[in-house]
Amino acid sequence: MPLMLALSAAAAIAEPAATAPMTPSGRWNVDYGDTACTLGRTYGTGKAETVLAMRQLPLGSTLEMMIYTNDRNGAMRLGQATITLAGGGSDESRYESYPTQATGKRMTRMPVDIALFETLPAKTGPTDTNPASAKPADAVLRVSPEKMPGWAFVMPNAKAAFEALAKCNDATVKLWGIDPTERSRIAQPAEPRSPESWVTTNDYPMSVVGKGAQGTSTILWTISLDGHAVDCRTVVTSGEVELDKAACRAIAARARYTPALGFDGKPMISHSTRKITWRLPGTWSGGK
Repeated sequence: MPLMLALSAAAAIAEPAATAPMTPSGRWNVDYGDTACTLGRTYGTGKAETVLAMRQLPLGSTLEMMIYTNDRNGAMRLGQATITLAGGGSDESRYESYPTQATGKRMTRMPVDIALFETLPAKTGPTDTNPASAKPADAVLRVSPEKMPGWAFVMPNAKAAFEALAKCNDATVKLWGIDPTERSRIAQPAEPRSPESWVTTNDYPMSVVGKGAQGTSTILWTISLDGHAVDCRTVVTSGEVELDKAACRAIAARARYTPALGFDGKPMISHSTRKITWRLPGTWSGGK
């Protein structure tokens, strides 16, 4: 029994401490980009400078989280990551990490369910009887990738920042010819059925494989009242027409939904978007 207790104590000592949260050194910034809106903030300075950026494709259910650090190790890293929001939920994602030529920094990126940020802390309750003493709570975002050190970000005014990101997305949607008030009229969003099977490696058009065509197609489609994907079109081209066409063919053929419901309880037409990355075996995005 004493030996077992000693081993348990040793294990507790060896367990790594939680990553200390970083506080921001800059303000929130929303970039009204040509292809998507990006919300970002800088943490730390000098060699410790870290940039947290989140890019959301309008009408999509995920956002792309990107963390830029000064780690210039040239190795490509892949693995699973756990993303948690203090006081909220959590998400599991596949990450990739590599040095980028454009920034001279290492970028670690992963898709995250946007629903994780829909319940950002609004206010903390006061400790006395004065309701006016309640103050906005600072969200803390933790990113814990396997095979790599993790991060914890204190996110003051996160709720307002995500509202600014949504406003940017509304402007982009309007440019695409979609009514930006659509999301405010949806009581229950359309529910995709097995979206992981909609696009497969078999959809890669053989006509462009020989010339090594790669890229990312951003497509937009309408979700009909019977849950089918119709009227698919490219909103940001991959640079190769055949890849863009293949993306829409796959979505039109396989994408199925439980349609969105309005506040009257009736099915309603809605829209969705998706980025489809066409990447040939043996290549990786860090080389671009």
